[in-house]
Amino acid sequence: MSVYPSIEKFNEYLLNKSNDSSFLSLDFKGYRNKAKDLFRDKELVIKYYDSIKSKITNLKFVPEDSHILMFYDLDNTTYISKLRFDESKLINSIVEEIYNEKNSLCVLTIEYDGTNYYGMQRQGKDNGEDTIQEELEKALKIMLKKEVLVYPASRTDKGVHAKGQVVHFDSFGIDPSQYKYALNNILPKDIRIKEAYLRSQLFNSRYDAIEKTYNYIINMEDENAFEANYMCFYKIKNISKMRKELKTILGTHDFLSFSKGYKEDTVRTIYDASLHLNKNKVIISITGDGFLHNMIRFIVGSLIEIDRKGFGSIKYLLDSKDKNLTPTLAPSAGLYLMKIKY
Repeated sequence: MSVYPSIEKFNEYLLNKSNDSSFLSLDFKGYRNKAKDLFRDKELVIKYYDSIKSKITNLKFVPEDSHILMFYDLDNTTYISKLRFDESKLINSIVEEIYNEKNSLCVLTIEYDGTNYYGMQRQGKDNGEDTIQEELEKALKIMLKKEVLVYPASRTDKGVHAKGQVVHFDSFGIDPSQYKYALNNILPKDIRIKEAYLRSQLFNSRYDAIEKTYNYIINMEDENAFEANYMCFYKIKNISKMRKELKTILGTHDFLSFSKGYKEDTVRTIYDASLHLNKNKVIISITGDGFLHNMIRFIVGSLIEIDRKGFGSIKYLLDSKDKNLTPTLAPSAGLYLMKIKY
């Protein structure tokens, strides 16, 4: 655990070997217990651990992806906690509940051609079009002979594709390799399970994601029938300017201008934004800590409009926080969810 010195401090604290409580982040997001009570005040969290630490036994820490799992016994009950960290490797949030070894989750990495689907997420209405989530749940029902709820990491809209979507659901004690084999024999051929593995009962495919990467493909040749569902067709006039404009989204910004609907928190951090040429195709790749609804399609649509008109800037649109200035939504066919990092 040397990567997380805060864990060493926390361990010493819980073992009553130190009173140093500097293991919690300055912007600590909160502690949530099995009853879903949320404590955001660090002093309340410290007070809680002060009250139980002398009674804790069998304390241990286990890495799981980018977070650490903490197990301990208290009053003849075993608890599991998920510890997440800030950039300084200090503990940024804690989620805790009673541990049940039978409650492990199965996690699937899937790819799909989104052409024939109404997006990833179940819509809750009968529009005559299936979603990827519904297809997965139908396949699991055939396999297990019971209803199973699937939880996706990222919603993708109608016509959007994925090479690295992630979902989780109760494993029911079944080896994940059996899920991969069985589901790939039941699912439509345009949905494939690439990987299946187990995670703890506290894993969440959506909220544990720390990084997502999307690609958008623009074909600069004339539109053709065979690729119409898999890319956007547009002849870019000034690739170097488009690449320069794309770089302005790097860092932390309020992306209100590039979003659909209304959401309280529209601030996101973009870690990488690049444009690559592959013969006649332009591939725009964007990696961030999360994305607003339609955010990438609005960004690409704005890049195309700036190129088409020969003037304008992404920075101006970002700073304006005005959705009326970004009306162009790039076609869904060109968008691919490539990878989710945990």
